[in-house]
Amino acid sequence: MKEFVESHKEKTFPVTEKILRSGGSEDKTAARLFDDLHKLQYYKHKTKEILENAVMIMPTAGGTFTRAQVRKDPVETNSLMGLYTNHCNLLNLMAIAVPENSKDKDYPFGITIFGLADSKNLVIKTAENFFESEYEPFAVCGLHKKGYSLESQLTELGAEFAEHTETVRKYNLYKLNTEPIKPGLVKVFDGAGENIAVDIYNIPKSKLGIFLDNINSPLTIGNIELSDGRTVKGFLCEEYVLKNAENITEYKKF
Repeated sequence: MKEFVESHKEKTFPVTEKILRSGGSEDKTAARLFDDLHKLQYYKHKTKEILENAVMIMPTAGGTFTRAQVRKDPVETNSLMGLYTNHCNLLNLMAIAVPENSKDKDYPFGITIFGLADSKNLVIKTAENFFESEYEPFAVCGLHKKGYSLESQLTELGAEFAEHTETVRKYNLYKLNTEPIKPGLVKVFDGAGENIAVDIYNIPKSKLGIFLDNINSPLTIGNIELSDGRTVKGFLCEEYVLKNAENITEYKKF
């Protein structure tokens, strides 16, 4: 690109031209190149020793930036984006990026798992184990609560009991005409709701799909507002069955 950049000044995208022109600075000598290549070989050998039967975990990026911040200083922000990953190709590594279990959509975070080029299985298994450690809080009432007959559907999948709590004062509870008999939680908006007791279980995200396969109509999954301000996924009930159901909201602690 040297001749093109020099003969077509300001025709290349400014950031690209700045980076390309930096390659022509006086300190970029052949002697320095060979010195850097020798250093790189040393680091490759040390990396192979250190990561034998091991992985290295680092942040995926050196920061999370808005578009405005990138436009203001594109070189610096992009350099920081690669702060913890630029070494991957140079050291002949392989890597997998794993997102964090977070609802922060504005400034998300993640990690990258690095391993030697021939350690693919080790790196993949580490990433899988990381996902297995991610949990989704899930609200249940009725027979899925702690100590009741359907709790095993949760615990058999590795779900862990977290707490007893209750909903905001916006729900009614119904006795459904099902086999076995189950309660159905329904959200109301006319001020006639109550705080209904629910249990929170942390379900491994990797097993959540298996659990949902066991959920049949008229039960469904939706957002449940808790009295402490949180919103979690949990059991709700389709309203079409309420015409044959008994309102048992007075037994809200069930």
